[in-house]
Amino acid sequence: MDVKTEKVLLYIQNIPGALDQVVGHIRHEGWNIKRLTADESETAGISNMEIDIEGTHSKLARVAGRLLELDCVQSVTMPVNGEMVTRKKEGQLFQPGAAEETLPQVDEKEEGVFRILTINPGATSTKFALYDNEKAKLEFVIRHRKEELDACSTILLQKEIRKNCITDMLHKAGVNRKSIDAVSGRGGLLKPIESGTYRINSAMLEDLQSATAALHASALGAVIAREIADEISAPAFVVDPVVVDEMDRNAKLTGMPGIERTSIFHALNQKAIARRLAEKIGKPYENARFIVAHLGGGITVGAHRYGRVIDVNDALSGEGAFTPERTGNVPAVPLIEMCFSGEYTKQEMLDKIIRVGGMQGYLGTNDMKKVQQMIRAGDEFAALVLDSMAYQVSKEIGAMTAVLEGRVDAIALTGGLAYSGRFTGAIKERVDKLASVHVFPGEDEMLALMQGALRVLRGEENAMIYE
Repeated sequence: MDVKTEKVLLYIQNIPGALDQVVGHIRHEGWNIKRLTADESETAGISNMEIDIEGTHSKLARVAGRLLELDCVQSVTMPVNGEMVTRKKEGQLFQPGAAEETLPQVDEKEEGVFRILTINPGATSTKFALYDNEKAKLEFVIRHRKEELDACSTILLQKEIRKNCITDMLHKAGVNRKSIDAVSGRGGLLKPIESGTYRINSAMLEDLQSATAALHASALGAVIAREIADEISAPAFVVDPVVVDEMDRNAKLTGMPGIERTSIFHALNQKAIARRLAEKIGKPYENARFIVAHLGGGITVGAHRYGRVIDVNDALSGEGAFTPERTGNVPAVPLIEMCFSGEYTKQEMLDKIIRVGGMQGYLGTNDMKKVQQMIRAGDEFAALVLDSMAYQVSKEIGAMTAVLEGRVDAIALTGGLAYSGRFTGAIKERVDKLASVHVFPGEDEMLALMQGALRVLRGEENAMIYE
C-alpha cells in the first residue's frame, strides 16, 4: 500500500481545546502526524496550523471533509491532483490574503444591543474588533510595515496611519459608525491606578502626550478611541491599562535610592487570562495563586495572588527576559559605560533597549515565524537566541514562584509567542515541576476591552475617573 506524507494547512479558531480536537480527530481516523506547527494569523482569534500527515492517499483525500466537521476548523488546504486546494466553511471570518471585497459585511444592529468598538495597538500591529454585546461581529489584525512606522519620528505620529486603517476597514465592512455605542481602547503609560474601566478624559489625554507615555504604542489606544468616539458622540474607555499597580511594597525597592520599581505590564491580558485559567481549574481567581507570562513583543511575568498582581517585571524599563525587540535585564556597569562612550545619543540607547534589542538585535528580525524558518534551515545561532529567550522567561517564572512562597496553583503562558510550540515547550521543560502549565496562545485583550465597556453601558459598574 502506498504510504506518503502530505502537507495540510488549517485555519482554526483559537478556542479552548481546539488543538486537542484537531490532533485527536486525525489520530482517531488512523492518520499519523509527522509534524505540526501553529502560528498567529492576520485575523484576531484565528490561527494557521500546518500539519504533515502520513497515510494512504485514499485516506488523505478525505481529510478536508472530515476536519471541516469540527466547529473550530474554518478552512482546510491540501494537495489535490498536484495543486493546493482550499475548502472553506460557510460563515468563516475574513481570511488573510483575501481580497478586501470579501470582508464580512456587518448587519444592522438589533434593538436593545450595545455595539462596542475595541482598539488595541501593538508595536507592529493594530488590532480592532466590533462587538454586538458579547458577540464579535468583526475581528481584524492590521500588520503595519516596519518601514512605514519607522518613518514616523515618534509613536504618537503613527496615530493617523493606524486610525485610518481602522476606519477604512469599518467602511469596507459596511459599518455605520453612528451605530457604535462606545469605543474601548487599550490604555497607555499613565500614572499608577487601580484596576478597572476608566472614561477617557482630558487629564488622561494630556498625560498620554508625555515623553514617557509616548514610548509605547498602547498610548494610541486611548487617543484613537477618544477621537473616533468624539466623531460619533459616544463615550470612550480604557480597561485595565498597563499601569495597573497592585505590587507589594517589598517589590518596590531597588537598592538604589531615587529609583523605585514600577508596575507597567500587560495588565489587560494577564488579568483576562488569569480569570480564564481560574475557570479552567475550577478555582475562583480571588482565591488562586497563579504565575502568568505574557509572551509578545514585550514579555512580562506576573505573580497573581488572590486577585492582585503583587509583583511583575517592567519590560519597558528593561526588566526581565529579553524579547523579540527588547533587551531585558542588562549588566548595569557595561550599560553605563556604553551610555557615556560618546558613540550613542540618549534616543539611540533607548531604542537599543526598547525597539531594536533582543531577537531583533541578534538576528535582524522580531518576527518569530522568520526565526523559526531560520532554525529549520539549520541556523544554529537563531536556535540559540530562541532557546536563550525561553531560558530567561523560565528564570522569571522561577523568581515569581519564590514571590508566591513556592505555592503556585498553575502557570499560564499567553501572548503571540505562545503559538510557537518550540518556545513554549522549552519553557515547560524547565518549569512544569513547579506547577501545571497551561498555554493560551494569543490574547484575550479584545474581549476584556469589550467586557469592561459593556459592564459600564449596562450599569453593572461605574466608570472610574482618571485624575
